[in-house]
Amino acid sequence: MELSSSPAPAGRWAGLPEDIAISVASCLQEADVCALGACSRSWRSACDADGVWEGLFRRRWPAAAAEGASHVQGWKNLYINQHRRMAIAVSNVVEIVESSLHDGSLEAEYYLKAIAHLGMMTDIGFLDIQFFLFSRNHNAIINLIGLHYSIASLNMPPNEVDKALQARQVAGRMVCVNLLKLGRWFYGFRLPDETESHKISLSELTMAKGAGVLTILNRGAVHEVFRLRISLVEINK
Repeated sequence: MELSSSPAPAGRWAGLPEDIAISVASCLQEADVCALGACSRSWRSACDADGVWEGLFRRRWPAAAAEGASHVQGWKNLYINQHRRMAIAVSNVVEIVESSLHDGSLEAEYYLKAIAHLGMMTDIGFLDIQFFLFSRNHNAIINLIGLHYSIASLNMPPNEVDKALQARQVAGRMVCVNLLKLGRWFYGFRLPDETESHKISLSELTMAKGAGVLTILNRGAVHEVFRLRISLVEINK
């Protein structure tokens, strides 16, 4: 008996009803939607559906979505334009850091300035941090700023932040937090200044052992800490 050949998987998927194809696309993340839309004309049509991009927009920027969207512009165009605005705003934060780095080190003043600039971006969310600050194209200090802001300001669970770092392949990057404490006065004599150095990976900063380091970074150079610097650490391969 001659066996009939089964239709190719691509053919079966291409023949899906439009409403089911749109439902499938609506379950995906941005990058997956774009990749799926490149597979065929029918998938491109499904992945360009307004409802798909409305869901993506609302998940990424719920506050902005609550203000309403332009029906003329459409949700996909609205998403693209919002993404570009975020990219420009975050690039200003990156510029603050990169222009203030000296020999791979950043003073606490500029670190906290970058954090403050992120705080002024009302619509920024955790996906924006992953897109723009957890990039391997940026150095570990910029990755650290995204990590710190996610935990301290966006109230993201540290384990979720660690998962995002792992996914972006920057979790193993190292930084060194250096403190200079002024010597205390003791019976009329000033004791020697004290230094502390904490070398730690980004992944470790999301764990219990990193909580104290994040507290130090959050305070900056105040009170007993005269100087605080964050330095890049080269990893020997």
